[in-house]
Amino acid sequence: MLAQKAIVTEIFENRVEVEYQVSSSCSGCASEDSCGVGTVAKAFTGKTNRVSVNTSLILSKGQHVFIETLESNILFTSAVTYLLPLFGLLTFSVIAQETLNIQSGLSQLLPISIGFVGGFIAQQLGKLWLNKNIDTQPIIVITQTQY
Repeated sequence: MLAQKAIVTEIFENRVEVEYQVSSSCSGCASEDSCGVGTVAKAFTGKTNRVSVNTSLILSKGQHVFIETLESNILFTSAVTYLLPLFGLLTFSVIAQETLNIQSGLSQLLPISIGFVGGFIAQQLGKLWLNKNIDTQPIIVITQTQY
């Protein structure tokens, strides 16, 4: 489980909206100043995200809570988000190349274009599938009401 401190910002019936600060592990690294990842992480320091959480707990606006999500859900949605479009791009490109049997350099634009269309289609199908399957949505649970 990945845990994050958050503050309740809005209260609705059977759900709340919480806000949490984007964090990175770069601040604890000795190479932060000389690392490109550390430089990029500094750009996101201080930014916040909001998420809506279903809960039966009685909470008040401004209350500090912990939220949790499963690592497996994040890994699965990341794989669908990043790997499925790449697979679509490569598959459509190879099929177009083999089907059209094009040898000249300028004519490679057609299989490349078809590959990008395949990547876009795979991305849209993955997005639709993730939105339809409630089991793949990240599960966020309020685990503690004070910190």
